[in-house]
Amino acid sequence: MTSTRMLITSISAVFISLGIGIILGGTGGQTWVQQQEQEWLHQLETRFEQAAKEKGQLKRVLQQQENRLQGLKKQNQSLLKEAVRERLRGRHILLVGGDDRLAHKLGRAIRLAGGTVSRPASYPMLPDRYDAIVFLVDPDSNHRRMIRDVRLTFSGPLILQGTESSRAVFGSSEERSYSFPGSFTGDPLQTCELIQLIQNATHRGNEASS
Repeated sequence: MTSTRMLITSISAVFISLGIGIILGGTGGQTWVQQQEQEWLHQLETRFEQAAKEKGQLKRVLQQQENRLQGLKKQNQSLLKEAVRERLRGRHILLVGGDDRLAHKLGRAIRLAGGTVSRPASYPMLPDRYDAIVFLVDPDSNHRRMIRDVRLTFSGPLILQGTESSRAVFGSSEERSYSFPGSFTGDPLQTCELIQLIQNATHRGNEASS
């Protein structure tokens, strides 16, 4: 059986609930709800504006970094051009194998150095018209035979990818073979060093033939 206290408590709760409902349903309740909606809307607008501002700032920072990167690239190209100027004047270089993009970069550097460059689809019939042949492939077991076959038909220096610079690859009997460290990546410093290696190799070849 329900006690009097519990009954009074239940009735009070009902009246309180009815009172809250009446307040919320009346003009005062509507005003409070509208105020809350406006406050939430204002908070959302503030957050959106802040996010848009941060996005704009990030865009400006990225654009500044991009401009700086482009400036550094132009500076590197200018430095490379000055570093290799006239080093390969009158030299005709044959490029064999390698990635098209990297071969294009090396070819451009050779032309900046005053030389000319060819990269035919197949090995030429008269290779001795070139001053040097640069292999843009690793001299592993798959390419060693090709390199040796080239040496049988070409009397000039071979420039190969390797681990040591300006050193004979096949020993003292193959003094016309030179290697540059690692794979060619198109890095300006590495490109400059490779141009210098080609210059040294072709200069020695010209001295030997004179």
